Amino acid sequence: MDVASDGLNLVQASKLRLVKDMRERSALRELSNMEARRQIAVAALQRASENLKGAEDRRDKAEAELYQELASLEMMSVTELDRRCQLVLGRLAAEIESARQAREQARIAHEQAQRAVNEARTIWAKRSAASQKWQEIEGDVQRTTAVRSEFAAEIDADDEVLLRYQGGSRSQTVDDSN
Repeated sequence: MDVASDGLNLVQASKLRLVKDMRERSALRELSNMEARRQIAVAALQRASENLKGAEDRRDKAEAELYQELASLEMMSVTELDRRCQLVLGRLAAEIESARQAREQARIAHEQAQRAVNEARTIWAKRSAASQKWQEIEGDVQRTTAVRSEFAAEIDADDEVLLRYQGGSRSQTVDDSN
């Protein structure tokens, strides 16, 4: 918004600058909130990745233990051991899949939070620039008002001198005519 500073009085310029400042602070608060949400999303993604790693580690450990049992126990049938392996590994595979889905959801939430932060930062930057522009306009209006006041004071002083001079020359004219 391009506004000529000479078209505003000081009160109008100050009010408009205050509005722009309030909008800038609002955008900064929103940016701060979005940053906090992004940090939460980062932490959630980290936890989900750690949970997935833990589930994969438990599966690997269970597989190793089951194969050790297979090698050491001769009394359990291969079919029974295979069924047991399938149950344990199936349960662990479901846990891993659930952890992968949670990690994917956390990744998506993180991306959305990052986009929101970027948008909030853009809005804040625009509002900050507008606020600075209005500070400049207010300064211009203050300077213009000061200059106008100074000119008005000079004109008043000149008028006063003229009135005194004219008053003095009238009295001289009256004295000369007598």
